[in-house]
Amino acid sequence: MNNRRARERIWQLVADASLVVLLLVVGLAGSVTAYRALALRAADQQRELLSAMGQSIVGAFDLQQVRAIEALQVTAQMLSTQPNLTRDQFRRYGASLLGESSTMTLLEWQPVVPRAQLAAFEQRAAQEQPGYRVVEPAGEDGGFTAPQPRDVYVPVLYSWPESGAALGVDMAFDPRRMRSKLLARDAGAPLASETFALIRRGQIGAQTQGFAVSAPVYRGSRPLGVEARRAALVGYIAGIIEVPELMREASLRANANELDLFVYDRDGMQRLIYSSTGAAATGSDERDTVHSVDVGGRPWHLVLRPRPGFVGAGVDELPLAALGAGVLATLLVGLAVARSLVIRRRLERAEAVLAERTRHLTNVLDGTEAGTWDWYRDAERLNVNERWAQMLGRSKAELEPVSHKTWERLCHAGDLVETLRQLQRHLDGLDERYSAEFRMRHADGHWVWIQSTGRVVERDAEGRATRLAGIHMDISRRKADEQRMHDDARALEAANRQLRDLAIVDALTGAFNRRHFNDVCLAALVGAQRGQAVALCMLDVDYFKAYNDHYGHQAGDVVLQKLAQTLKDGLRRSTDALFRLGGEEFGIVFSATSAESARQFVGQLSAALHVQAMPHEQSPLRIVTASFGLAWWAAPTSHLTPETMYAQADTALYDAKRGGRDQIAIRCFLPGEGEQVEVPDTVR
Repeated sequence: MNNRRARERIWQLVADASLVVLLLVVGLAGSVTAYRALALRAADQQRELLSAMGQSIVGAFDLQQVRAIEALQVTAQMLSTQPNLTRDQFRRYGASLLGESSTMTLLEWQPVVPRAQLAAFEQRAAQEQPGYRVVEPAGEDGGFTAPQPRDVYVPVLYSWPESGAALGVDMAFDPRRMRSKLLARDAGAPLASETFALIRRGQIGAQTQGFAVSAPVYRGSRPLGVEARRAALVGYIAGIIEVPELMREASLRANANELDLFVYDRDGMQRLIYSSTGAAATGSDERDTVHSVDVGGRPWHLVLRPRPGFVGAGVDELPLAALGAGVLATLLVGLAVARSLVIRRRLERAEAVLAERTRHLTNVLDGTEAGTWDWYRDAERLNVNERWAQMLGRSKAELEPVSHKTWERLCHAGDLVETLRQLQRHLDGLDERYSAEFRMRHADGHWVWIQSTGRVVERDAEGRATRLAGIHMDISRRKADEQRMHDDARALEAANRQLRDLAIVDALTGAFNRRHFNDVCLAALVGAQRGQAVALCMLDVDYFKAYNDHYGHQAGDVVLQKLAQTLKDGLRRSTDALFRLGGEEFGIVFSATSAESARQFVGQLSAALHVQAMPHEQSPLRIVTASFGLAWWAAPTSHLTPETMYAQADTALYDAKRGGRDQIAIRCFLPGEGEQVEVPDTVR
């Protein structure tokens, strides 16, 4: 068995490595081919660029929905081991789960209630949630009424958050909603429903479109066979996902790349369920890119349509830049795929280990008794069975005489206060039963996680609790698995942050790229509008084409790298930022209290470049120099935009070149000046 698993892991590693290598080879080969024939194949390059952007957009969407489905699956497995789930337990777990996942907006527990047990179910639920009743929507007016007679009801018992939740609503009223639940029940895995208007009690205004991902919860471990699953079904843990929230990150990425995003549900008839433009797509476009994704068992199509300002429209004018962009995109996608495969394999192995340990724990519990305790408060006597002591590596005889003090002595000091608080809440009648998780000292020194549940079984004439009874369960393995899953989730988040950082940096010089320019300018303007001055300096290497023709492009790349390092070494503040805007053109966003201090700062950068004294035989000065165009605003208003900053600095740079190069041209603006200019198309 171990040898077979080892072989399977090796084959998985080989397959993943082959996929990444194949992706890199195909991407690099495509980039080189496009570079050699860019003039004749501009349209093909545009489609390739659109496809690469689409993969990034689909990846952002797919990662969110996969994470939500996996979280629901783990939740369903854990609820299978908790037959007596309480409202407070569900609220705590719902708050923790929705805090880690920004995709799901609502978590619901929907037990399966036969018709004969409906009245008893409502009575029990009303004890915990006064006024609880099972209802169904009465019509389009938003009201609710008693449910129609049916064999089985699936009401919402618990919800997190509870505000506006559909508590008590019987989901069996709608065959569309039940179809995915019944399929999930038979399959034993989470499945998504079709999109529908979400039911929110007390909601005013337009209803939000969304869908539910339902994970079946069985008694014990997942049964084998459809009939066994139907018989063992307890209910459904449902995660409600709002379509606009799910598509938010993907829509932002599409908009940043001048793309319109349309999403269709392809199960049965094609149906539009989301549009980033707010309207349906008109006609068809040969540049449309369609991506098929599986959303909890439902096939969705994501259609990306380029806008007129799509960045791929001018690739034929920049063959070298297009080649660099293609190589960089290939490496980023390869890195993302490799990283995603590694994280996915780790999650698969963690889930397999968790499932195996869950089955093992079920078998152990079936063959042994739980640890029991019986506490007589007045006599300070605590009766426990042998299993209670064995959990702590001891025998019952070693612990006797056993009292409440014995338990306090063995309990972890960090857990004792909260555990006693939970016990007191039950004694005061605030909770129907006592439930707590804490650590107890094992005989060999380590800590054992215990889940303790119980309730008052006797009271005196004054109503004071005199006797409590309950059980202890060893949950150490579950706690360890939860910690590992949490660590994997943090590793995945760190990988996502690393990819976001790579997407804004120029691969050759290490400076920020043109795409990140607007974001930094906007951030600088937010601070500037609080009374701070702001400046943008653009520079261009003098006679750089002659340099490349004389020394070669590889030497030219070295000059750009040294120039970028010299400029970065000259930055003074953490808010100063260097950009490579294209070719040999760079930009620096910085703050300066006066025009003179801005002029001095740029002069220091020019002097530092002179100190480098990089040889340039084709330049009149025989060294590499640069022309600087500086635009400085004393007190910009909200009318100043990154495009205007770029246009003003570019005009100053042109003045410096026209004046003979290797000099600084400056344009200074008083409050309200220099904020309205005609922005060239190249800036937009």
